[in-house]
Amino acid sequence: MGWHFFLIYEKISSLMISRKIRIIFLILFLTIITFPLKAEKISLKFSFNSNSIPNGDLNEWIESYNLLWRDWAQLKGGTLKGQFKPLDFGSNIEIGLQIPIFPGFALNISGSQFASKEEGTIAFATETGAQVENHFIRNEIIALPFKVGFSYSFPMPFLPDFSVYGNIGRHIIFVQYKSKENYDSFFSFMGRDFYYWYKKENTYRSESLGYYASLGAEYTLFKYIAFMVEGEKVWSKTDGFKGAYTYEDYSGKRESGKASIYFYESNEWPLDNYYYVLSGQKERPENEDVRNVRQGELNFGGFVFKIGIKFKF
Repeated sequence: MGWHFFLIYEKISSLMISRKIRIIFLILFLTIITFPLKAEKISLKFSFNSNSIPNGDLNEWIESYNLLWRDWAQLKGGTLKGQFKPLDFGSNIEIGLQIPIFPGFALNISGSQFASKEEGTIAFATETGAQVENHFIRNEIIALPFKVGFSYSFPMPFLPDFSVYGNIGRHIIFVQYKSKENYDSFFSFMGRDFYYWYKKENTYRSESLGYYASLGAEYTLFKYIAFMVEGEKVWSKTDGFKGAYTYEDYSGKRESGKASIYFYESNEWPLDNYYYVLSGQKERPENEDVRNVRQGELNFGGFVFKIGIKFKF
C-alpha cells in the first residue's frame, strides 16, 4: 500500500496549491496508512448546512458604493433608482467520510460547494436631464471547501442509541471570484454633450487554510442509519487573489493582463467622505486619494447549523 500512497502524494504535489495544503494531505494519508481500521464501521455522511458567512471586503465594498451613490444624488439633486446587492451564500449540501481509528476516535474528511451570484444597476439623473449616469456591477463567487480533522464520540449512559460528539480540524478552501462592472454617463454643459463609459471584467482565484470546530448529537435510527444535528464554527479568511482582467473605455483604451485584488478607502469623488473600494490592480494603489491599502480579503468563517444522516457500512 505504501507505493500507492507515494504515487498519490506526487500527484497532489504537482497541483498549483500551497505547501501548507500539501502537508495537510500528507498527514491525512499517513494517518490512514498508520492506523488500522477497528471494528467500528466506516460511515458516509450527508448534511444540509445553513451558513452564516459575512463575506468580508466584498460586501463592505458593495454597501459602501450604495452609500456613495446616495451621497452623490444628495449633492447633485435628482432621482436615484436601484442598488447593488451583497452576496449571500445561504445553504448547501456537505458530503463526508468518517474512518474509525480506535473506539470513539475517528478521522473525518468532508467536502462541499457553495456559490452566490448577484448583480445590480444604479441609475441617476438630474432634474434637468443634463446629467445621466448608469452603473452596473455583477459579482459571482464559487467556493470549494474541504475539511480534514478528527472527532471523538461519547455514547450517553442508559441511552445506547444516542451519543454526543466533537470535531476539530483544518478547513481548506479553493475560491474563484468573478466580477463585471459597466459604467456610462451623459453630460450636457454649455451647449455641448459629453459621453463617458468604461467596462471592466475580472476572474480571480485563491486558496487558504483555516480551522473548524463543532459539537453535535447523533441518534441511531436503525442498525446502519443515524440522524445527526450539529453546530459548527469556521475560522477562514482568504486573500492573495490573482487573475486575469480586461478593461476598455470611451477613449479607445484597451487593456488586459494579470492583476491582484486590493481593498482600500478612496475619496476620488468630489464628496467629503472616504468610501471602500475592492478593485483589481496591476500595481498596489498609491496616490493621495487613497488610504489604508491592503490585499482584498474574503471571509468564509462563521457559524454553520447542520442536520444530516449517516450511513454505516
